[in-house]
Amino acid sequence: MKKIHISNQYVKQGLTLFFAGLALILSWYALNNWTHLADLADKMNGILMPFYIGLVLAYLLSPIYNGIVTALYGELIGFIPKKTTAYRICRIVATVFTVGMFIAAVTGFCILIIPDLIESITGLIYKIPTTIDAISEWFMVNIQENPQLADVMQGYLADFSEDFAIIVQEKIQPLMETVVSGLTEGVWGTFSAVLDIFVALIICVYALNSKEMFQAQAKKLVLAVFKRERAEGIFELCQLSNKTFGGFINGKIIDSVIIGILCFIGMSLINLPLATLVSVIVGITNVIPFFGPFIGAIPSIILILIIDPIAAVKFALWVLILQQLDGNVIGPKILGDSTGLASFWVMFAIIVGGGLFGFVGMVLGVPVFAIFYTYVTRFVYRNLEEKGLETDTVVYEDLTKYDINKEDIFGKERCNSGTEPGIK
Repeated sequence: MKKIHISNQYVKQGLTLFFAGLALILSWYALNNWTHLADLADKMNGILMPFYIGLVLAYLLSPIYNGIVTALYGELIGFIPKKTTAYRICRIVATVFTVGMFIAAVTGFCILIIPDLIESITGLIYKIPTTIDAISEWFMVNIQENPQLADVMQGYLADFSEDFAIIVQEKIQPLMETVVSGLTEGVWGTFSAVLDIFVALIICVYALNSKEMFQAQAKKLVLAVFKRERAEGIFELCQLSNKTFGGFINGKIIDSVIIGILCFIGMSLINLPLATLVSVIVGITNVIPFFGPFIGAIPSIILILIIDPIAAVKFALWVLILQQLDGNVIGPKILGDSTGLASFWVMFAIIVGGGLFGFVGMVLGVPVFAIFYTYVTRFVYRNLEEKGLETDTVVYEDLTKYDINKEDIFGKERCNSGTEPGIK
């Protein structure tokens, strides 16, 4: 196909002005219709939700699918002369086994966990009135012994009664009406969620079997739009992202499952209450790096405290041991150095990601920031090398304020490269 070249300078300027004006008009329209655009975006997200779930499942299940195809193809190639047929059979078998394993795992999890969860939550609900009675009895004893406290509490109770009546009239009654009217919507929402999951599994199957084709089409598009050097940079970014996200997310999921199981085993051995419920909470929150153990442990301690204060202390000690085991043994073995970030930057990425995007941001903030950090580091190193300067950070550290010679700590060879300005 013959390319179209625009040689007239005035035509180029006219097109530039046209597209710049079009961009300004669209920006003005977006600012003045932000609410409608936000509603449209929410509606589109709801429509595309099965695609999001299906693609995420396909990404998480890809290692299993790829492993089955690799292993099975090597076995079938000796029995089936036609390699195309062998490859198709491998993909079919890998799809069935991968999706079947996922469905079996989810079903088994529900069968094993949900009854115990319901029992734990029900027991907790029955325990709350007893706890309230015990607190009320403690207050009555102390009020009888302290008349001044009784006068203060009586004033607070009077104010609370008035406030509670207003809350019931203005808040609770409309809320109950909303709950009643929302039952039909809840049934329809449950049906829609089940339908979305079913559609997501179908999309997952298509994505698993078409991911190589999608990858090839994306490469063609990038090579067609960008210059060769820029396209190679985009491919490198995609490979780094896949390696970072894949290693981190899959590793974190495996790590969290192990921690949840160990938590359940330990709580069962020392006869702590709510073992199933607490273990699920600890396992899920452990997906969040750094802050996950605290996020899961604090509400769990409060729940156990309602039932048995001594058991809450035991659980706090057990979860402390468990998290030390995870942080020093299990986590490093599974995750390795998948992000390459120092603890400070991990904490920074979690806080910023969580503040902007909630739970998802806390989980994905670390790998996203790791990719950004990698490119910033490469930029700094490349510019230092072009200027003939040392890239080792140790060279630029200053320990003289502590009256310490850094050569004694880091070694003479690392500290005396002579490439930092001012170093002799």
